[in-house]
Amino acid sequence: MNEEEMDYIAERIASRLISFMENAPKYNFDGPEDEEQRLLVELATAMTQLDSNLKKENYSQCEKLKNQIYIIENKLNKFK
Repeated sequence: MNEEEMDYIAERIASRLISFMENAPKYNFDGPEDEEQRLLVELATAMTQLDSNLKKENYSQCEKLKNQIYIIENKLNKFK
């Protein structure tokens, strides 16, 4: 398997993962531990989308995601 085929497979997996995460049911989080978990889920989703958009060279969307990740990370810092 060459590099181009591996990139194609990685792109397909990332696209399906993003689609799944966007359509997945939203969780009800109540306590501070649940809030931290919700933020971690949001962070993972945003980072996956960022990786996918970087591969597509969609830099305007990457900038939005970068800002979203920064906000989520700041919220997570209050749990440390």
